[in-house]
Amino acid sequence: MATAADSDGAGLRTLGDVLLKEPLRNSIRVLILISLGMNRALAFSDLLELTGTSKGSLGHHLEQLGSAGLVRSRMVFTLGGPRVRVEITPQGLAKYDELARELARLVATRRPEVERKGPAAGLSRG
Repeated sequence: MATAADSDGAGLRTLGDVLLKEPLRNSIRVLILISLGMNRALAFSDLLELTGTSKGSLGHHLEQLGSAGLVRSRMVFTLGGPRVRVEITPQGLAKYDELARELARLVATRRPEVERKGPAAGLSRG
């Protein structure tokens, strides 16, 4: 008989399969993928602010994601001048959906008794 712990372990292994393969083996690239999955496209400057990395580092991570076919960048011309716009590709959106699905599955299988035994267990607000 499978227990909740067994399904949690299987879920963590599946999530690990997604996150431990290139190019998502880096937390900055995961953050970029999630940000673009939620927004579909962002300016390079927005991604700089979200990730807190340097321009060179962000460029490197976008290159890695681009080489894997997950994102694409293009120059757009605005009233404020040229800007780099980063978009998620259909392949990137599928990877984002896979990641979100695995995270949602783990959250859904969380056992209530674990929550009660957490760091705040036994604390009252009175």
